Amino acid sequence: MTEASHWLAKTVRVLRPGIEMPPSVVISQDLSEAWRQMTVIFQITPMELADCVAKTFGLKVGAMAQFQPSDASLIPERHCRELGVVQLWLTQKTACFAVADPRLSDEQLTRLRFAVARNVELVILPPDDIDTCLTRLFASAGGSQGHKTAVIDLLASASSTDQHIVRLAGALLRSAIDRNASDVHIHPFVGGGAIRLRVDGRLRRIATIPAETLAGLARYFKTHAGLEPNPLKPQDGRLRLAYGRREIDLRLSILPAYDGDRIVCRLLDQSRNFSLQQSRFSPTDQQTLRRMTQHSAGIVLLTGPTGSGKTSTLYALLTSLNSVDTNIMTIEDPVEYVLPGISQVQVNEKQGLSFADTLRSILRQDPDIVLVGEIRDGETARIATQAALTGHLVLSTLHTNNALGALPRLLDLGLDASILADALLGVVSQRLVRCLCEACRLPTQAPYSPSETEFQRITGEYPAYRPGGCETCDYTGFRGRLPIIESLELSPALRQTIVSGERRLEELARVAGGYRRSMAASAKDWLVSGQTTPGEVQHVLGLGFWRELAVEHGVNPESLSANLSQESQPGQRMKVLVLSQNAALGASLAEALPYGVERVNDDQSAAAYLKQSSDVIGLVIDAELAESPLEVWLTRLRTQLAWAGLPALFVTRPPQMELKNLLAKFDAPNVELDDAQPHLLQEALTQLLQGKH
Repeated sequence: MTEASHWLAKTVRVLRPGIEMPPSVVISQDLSEAWRQMTVIFQITPMELADCVAKTFGLKVGAMAQFQPSDASLIPERHCRELGVVQLWLTQKTACFAVADPRLSDEQLTRLRFAVARNVELVILPPDDIDTCLTRLFASAGGSQGHKTAVIDLLASASSTDQHIVRLAGALLRSAIDRNASDVHIHPFVGGGAIRLRVDGRLRRIATIPAETLAGLARYFKTHAGLEPNPLKPQDGRLRLAYGRREIDLRLSILPAYDGDRIVCRLLDQSRNFSLQQSRFSPTDQQTLRRMTQHSAGIVLLTGPTGSGKTSTLYALLTSLNSVDTNIMTIEDPVEYVLPGISQVQVNEKQGLSFADTLRSILRQDPDIVLVGEIRDGETARIATQAALTGHLVLSTLHTNNALGALPRLLDLGLDASILADALLGVVSQRLVRCLCEACRLPTQAPYSPSETEFQRITGEYPAYRPGGCETCDYTGFRGRLPIIESLELSPALRQTIVSGERRLEELARVAGGYRRSMAASAKDWLVSGQTTPGEVQHVLGLGFWRELAVEHGVNPESLSANLSQESQPGQRMKVLVLSQNAALGASLAEALPYGVERVNDDQSAAAYLKQSSDVIGLVIDAELAESPLEVWLTRLRTQLAWAGLPALFVTRPPQMELKNLLAKFDAPNVELDDAQPHLLQEALTQLLQGKH
């Protein structure tokens, strides 16, 4: 059928008459392929096409978020696929069906109404979304991969005899889902138990519970997951949670400990859609990832620690590459999310189904793209490389600290350097940092934190925002996470260097040149745009972030501020210790500085304080404490305080010339306090703590 006569084309042309159309295009009779062709011809998205169809036929556009997989379908799967409909939601009076082609006959509509015994409401969805809903709807009815999985309705009322445990478990899981937690931790704690949620990568304690409640929760999860009630061995299980229109897979791990069971629940939202844009990659990083995967053959590797988002990125890449003319297969351990249209295989080492064995079998299935969950050994690495060299695009992960480190790691696994240079397309190392809550973030202004000051010293500009705190973000100042990446694409020069056997990271980085973008550069862009904070980046990347940033901006990394370590201690505020009997001196510093101030009366009290505290970053010593002879007093100070290794600033007054001369002899930093210029003390101390004195 030509483009001019197809009903979809007529629909778009009526609502978008200004779009120029090709003279002659043959439109597929397959509805999914026809929709895809229309989106390409008219340069619109599937949802924009759905909007055109809905307006033409006087209907509404549906949404995947409306899909309720927990509702049993009133129409058999075979009839749903024949009619091209899927049941989105159901009430006592109405059944809502999504369609991609609303041209149902009166007879078909009558059959639908009769089958559901309700009014029928039609909405428009792209055919790929309808197919996804059908797959999930009827797969959940029969279990996943042939295994029966218990389903817990979190909105149902408790009916068991142990109702308070059931209510607590339901409330706990609902709270975890509402807060977008990735994990729930329930574990023994001080004679009872504690409940913590991992939100945006950080654990938060939300409650403590008695020991009998901890035991009751362990019984609840074991019973629903079909696990043994009292074994002294670790157990893994799974549950499915129905929470309104959402369907959540729960992966359960129970570990017997000395004082009770440790329970960890991983929450996997099966309604989640994977895309690079929704994963919050910057446009530059999206282009890099797409450029690497546009090849028909080769290996693309993702590296990073557990929990750094590697699997989500791989799923987003597969989703973007998935089409009717591409055969995609995956090998995973375990399969966490079901991807429509993609064959996913779960390895089983106990039954001899390893990554290497499964990969051999998959290569006989004529795949175009293969995802290998992890390259763990030399055998898997060699088979993956052979697959890449024989015309397959292979995506996989590797445990290394950075992208460059993947090269010597693969050589250590036994790969030939020339084969590696031919097969490898690129490596991406990824981390996740918390994103500032847009509802409460605050513009950066003086007084600046040490990390904000250091960022400005290196780059010439301050981060745009700092955290606030509101109900939206649970008063943490952060909501959600975003990726920062190091990307490495193989240039001809780098391929030659690999063949030569070079393994030194410094030399590999030099040869990579502009084909490598550092993680510090990726993080800097997010900081300047106000999406996160230097302290958050440092928490994830460590102090190496500052060294890499300094090198890239031509700043000596040895000059980094000594007090940046405070940013790696969440919840701990660094302090300046003031040795003075003048309370006003400590108070004035407390008002001006971005960290805490503690005051003691003498050097002995200071030594005792330092032995009990690790959060002091500098000393301010009031010269009014000086005793005669001055040199003996200074020697005593060194004996009492030098062991701490902290920078010290002496505060003198105008008449104390003898002391100033002696301090100069000892090369001790000092500032003369002038009541007319109180800011001089703050500036001198700030410079000292930044290592500039």
